[in-house]
Amino acid sequence: MTCVITKDPDNEWYVYIDWIDWFVDQRDNIAGEFFLTGSVWFPDPAISEDASSFSNETKKTYFSGSGGVAGNKYNLVNRITYTVSTTSGTYTEDRTIEVRIKEK
Repeated sequence: MTCVITKDPDNEWYVYIDWIDWFVDQRDNIAGEFFLTGSVWFPDPAISEDASSFSNETKKTYFSGSGGVAGNKYNLVNRITYTVSTTSGTYTEDRTIEVRIKEK
């Protein structure tokens, strides 16, 4: 899944990924309750991470950033960690957002 957003290079911006549908799909394949236990963002070096967080309750991950050069595209990868009540492991899943920088 890739989501494309357009942002101004001079503005701080905020994005989030709603993982709930993905967790629901997984629940159809694996019995048990799923817990979002972590979220790490991997921005392109031209993008500054100002803040990030996640919520197990809503299954959303959040990123606040800035930077980039107008006319360029950058990838912003979000890697979550999660557990399942019926297993003993910790698992990961990635999503990528393409950030297009454009003067507004």
